[in-house]
Amino acid sequence: MHDMFTSSENLHRGVNPKDTGRRQLKSTMKALVFICCAYTAHACAQTPPPSQNTPVWIGFDDAYGVKTNTSAMVTEWGIKAAIEEINNNGGVLNGRPLKLITTDNKGISARGKDNFVQLAGNKDLVAVLSGKYSPISVEMLPEAHRLNLPLISVWGSADPITDHDYKPSYSFRVSLKDDWGVEAMMKRLSSKYRVRQACAILPNTAWGRSAEKVIQEKSGVQTAQFPLVRWYNWGDASFKEHYKACLDSRTQGLLFVGNEIEGAVLIKEIAVQTQSMRLPVVAHWGAVGGTLHELVNEELSKVRIDFIQTFTFINNKRPRAIYLADWILKNNGLKSTFDIPSPVGAAHAYDTVHLLAKAIDIAQTTSPQKIRDALEKLPAFHGAVRHYTKPFTHLRHDALDKSQVLFVKLLPSGQLIPQE
Repeated sequence: MHDMFTSSENLHRGVNPKDTGRRQLKSTMKALVFICCAYTAHACAQTPPPSQNTPVWIGFDDAYGVKTNTSAMVTEWGIKAAIEEINNNGGVLNGRPLKLITTDNKGISARGKDNFVQLAGNKDLVAVLSGKYSPISVEMLPEAHRLNLPLISVWGSADPITDHDYKPSYSFRVSLKDDWGVEAMMKRLSSKYRVRQACAILPNTAWGRSAEKVIQEKSGVQTAQFPLVRWYNWGDASFKEHYKACLDSRTQGLLFVGNEIEGAVLIKEIAVQTQSMRLPVVAHWGAVGGTLHELVNEELSKVRIDFIQTFTFINNKRPRAIYLADWILKNNGLKSTFDIPSPVGAAHAYDTVHLLAKAIDIAQTTSPQKIRDALEKLPAFHGAVRHYTKPFTHLRHDALDKSQVLFVKLLPSGQLIPQE
């Protein structure tokens, strides 16, 4: 009855009941909107932050599927040693644990690129560490900058990994850089072996082109001259033609860039030469990132060959180097620091994870963009490889320099012995 009287009264006042209905509908809608907004705000306020048990992920991609490659396994040891140490000391972001997720590129650049995209899809993944193959790291660069996810090379040395036109740069490196590494190899030929005219045998890849650029730019009075550069492709079964060309050009030494499979081919072909025709070789470190000693066990002693490195566990007194060596021996059944293969991979990765953890805590988030910014602002850190006064800056994304260079001899046992 009340509604009927109201309608009748409105009619007497000249008020259309349809207008009244519309006003009532509007009022009801406003009330509903207010209730929904209040509920949404309440729900958002009640959304809990990530649990202290929610992991923060680090990705690592390397050539696990290449049977002669030891770098992937040993680099993973370094990552796990650092993760365990950090988690035992409270983790990151007030108690969240670091965890590792790995992918296998099988030594194929396209697969490595796809793996990077796959890793980037994981929630709370803060960076991807890339391994031994420089061309794969270079192939990942467009994706790292498209997805705004830090890419940190812990082995690859090709200059374009950090020297490129992407701004801001999302690529970093805790490893040797060809700009100063290949130059050190050139100087090694002249200082140890008195080589004035040298030959280079390089792979037709981003890594080889990076080395060639340094050779062209850095040849001078303090290094050997390079009148001849020879190119090969992955999978080539012989270097005889290349080596013959080096001998024919009357060069006195050889600079070699390659991995263990290619290194084995070269060493075997040098070993069968008469002693006077066996040129001394200074080789890049990819060749000792695998089981080269098993591939050329009998021939190794017949060839004078030095390998560049940035780190050794042998007689290393740095506290973190000692800790890392002990962790590796304890967890992998090795008897001596002499027996740790691919030592640079373990040490670079160990330091990288510690630097990354510091960046996460500075950023106070798992946002890759903010972690990228924090990596440029890290404080000093005493690592296994070196003391990092300022690991990275806005203009410098390489954490190592030429002061880390050393050369080693490979024994038939696989041990890498530092040389003067």
